[in-house]
Amino acid sequence: MPPGAGDRVGGVAGAVRALARRVVGVAIGSAMALAVVVAAEIQLARSGDRLPERKLVLDRPGTGPRVVWLGDSTAFGEGASSAPGAVPSQVQDGLGIPDASLAVVAVSGARVADVLARQVPLVAGLHPDLVLISVGANDTIHFTGRGDFRHGYERLVRALPPGVPVVLLGVPDMGAIARFAQPLRAMAGRRGRGLDAEVRRVAAVTGAVYADIAGPTGPAFRRDPRRYFAADDFHPSDAGYGLWADAVLRVLRREGLPRR
Repeated sequence: MPPGAGDRVGGVAGAVRALARRVVGVAIGSAMALAVVVAAEIQLARSGDRLPERKLVLDRPGTGPRVVWLGDSTAFGEGASSAPGAVPSQVQDGLGIPDASLAVVAVSGARVADVLARQVPLVAGLHPDLVLISVGANDTIHFTGRGDFRHGYERLVRALPPGVPVVLLGVPDMGAIARFAQPLRAMAGRRGRGLDAEVRRVAAVTGAVYADIAGPTGPAFRRDPRRYFAADDFHPSDAGYGLWADAVLRVLRREGLPRR
């Protein structure tokens, strides 16, 4: 090695190590700063306007096909001004089957694990001809892992009465939620798309029917949030649930559901 070469090599190596440490330090600092910002945005989102507590009566008697809804606040009707504005009601009205019955066992705040543990056991006694499930938004914001979400959802669908058609509503466009500021909104949107992909996968492997919600409704929610979100800027309004209902009804008509 020429004279001084070792010093030069050592100097370059030291410079590389120093640069690496600096890059790592900047990355860690940026990650910590982002975490602080996201934590602040989460607190702001949690402290936002809340909807008045109301229990909508969505169930309807009937002698025709028996329709059952499971899931979270979106199936429960949170954000709707009254029972007719909730998505189960709007879908039921759109079926054009006056004697169809409706039973909603959804619970606000439910995640996939909650639906499996607390709602699925109620289904067999309702003798459904069609089951619709709307869940995933809470799993998105509570950071349920994709693998856990998928496995839990598969177990949920497979635990339902055999032979009953099942429709899985996709995860909505979480990046459209007006209550979330950036960068939380972008993170929620990315996570929501990931879990929505898992809903598609669950439908494919279990024989259930997937109903896309984010694709046909997300652009409208982003374009006119005041119209399509309720007062809490999180749950859909009557008009927002109307968009959801249209998306679900297109799928039901295509599949010929519910069967009479």
